[in-house]
Amino acid sequence: MLYLCLKYIHVIAAVFLFGFGMGSYLYLIAASRTANPQVIAHVAKMVVRFDAWITTPAGFIQIASGYGLIRLAGLPLTTEWVLTSLIIFLCVGSLWLPVLVLQKRLYVMASNAIETGGGLADEYRSVYRKWFWMGVAGFLGMFVIVLMMVTKMTPVQVAGLLL
Repeated sequence: MLYLCLKYIHVIAAVFLFGFGMGSYLYLIAASRTANPQVIAHVAKMVVRFDAWITTPAGFIQIASGYGLIRLAGLPLTTEWVLTSLIIFLCVGSLWLPVLVLQKRLYVMASNAIETGGGLADEYRSVYRKWFWMGVAGFLGMFVIVLMMVTKMTPVQVAGLLL
């Protein structure tokens, strides 16, 4: 019963991590496409808040619940799909703090544009592109991690089955 409860928590945390993360990502993309500093500032403020309060804790819950599941299942951390998913999770996680910093910068730049009554600074597009591509990399990694959680196989093993 403990295993099933922990698995439920793990899945719910994955839904929050992926769902809130993807929702925030798409909302900030849509806001940025308007080039309206008021829209961007409002959305970026909420994205930073949701990512700090919901998505980040969900990531820590993923680590704790995943570790508990591995222990209860009696699997070593060196099990190929476990180790691969941990490595990818750490890579995705290493993008997280810079993404939060970039989101905050986008918010500050949009807020400054509102205060000065001008348009967005030229730097906005550059910061936005970095943020965008880090998001693409992070979500690709998350898709792969979910694949491994479901199949208990590495991407190479899954590809071998399909070919």
